[in-house]
Amino acid sequence: MKILLAFATLFSFLILPNNAHTQGTITVDSITFDKILQRFHTVLLKFDDKFPYGPFQDSFKDLVDSVANAKDFVIAEVPVTDRDNRENYHFGLNYYAFKPDFPVYRLFIKDTPTPIKYVGDRTADDLKRFLLRNTKVWLGLSGTIELLHELSGEFIDATLNNDTDTQTLLLEKAQNRVNTILDTKDQKSGEMYLKIMEAVMKDGIEFFKREERRIHNLLKGKVTKEKKIELRHREHILLSFKPLKESVSKMADAAKDEAASANEQIQETTMDAHKEL
Repeated sequence: MKILLAFATLFSFLILPNNAHTQGTITVDSITFDKILQRFHTVLLKFDDKFPYGPFQDSFKDLVDSVANAKDFVIAEVPVTDRDNRENYHFGLNYYAFKPDFPVYRLFIKDTPTPIKYVGDRTADDLKRFLLRNTKVWLGLSGTIELLHELSGEFIDATLNNDTDTQTLLLEKAQNRVNTILDTKDQKSGEMYLKIMEAVMKDGIEFFKREERRIHNLLKGKVTKEKKIELRHREHILLSFKPLKESVSKMADAAKDEAASANEQIQETTMDAHKEL
């Protein structure tokens, strides 16, 4: 037994990471996190083991690298332990972050009272899509263009307000920006943005549901590798046009339902903790 324990200790020093902080993030606790919320408009909070490793952590690092230059957005880490002094243990319970589910992600948006729960596969691409659906942060997903991402948000706002004059002006502005693009692949993506805007002006907001359904069905079928890449690019571009308020509202309602069902689990966990003490 002593030999096995010695080997396990040696393994942890040689193989497992010895740094609880991921470069490009901010490590926080319950006190410092409140200060971060006051400073940034959008915060992605990650609850995880104190020394995370493996494919989930690799995906997390990929995500962090992709948002390094994002404005008014930050990723914060909460290292959690359930032994000794239970570092950040109760902080995690406050947001229904339980160790068996680690890593657990919560998205905080300014002036939105309830954080948005992430329920995806925890791959880098899924995390990026989650942020695109619920924030205005540009993440550089394949096929997307930063010059047109902000215009897309303005365009959808004008569409929801039935402001056809602003729609026309934004379409012209987008066309001018596409005309300045030199890269052939980016030009093709730029044309996708323009075609989507034109289709929305013709068919209205319902175009998005039909187009998303069409792409989803095509991706389930047999398509060439080139066509699949094109469809993924179009799918990513469509995310730039997502109505932010609608997405946040739906996720907030889901979070309230989750809170009600999680109360029982929190009570059981807290009772177990008192017993151990």
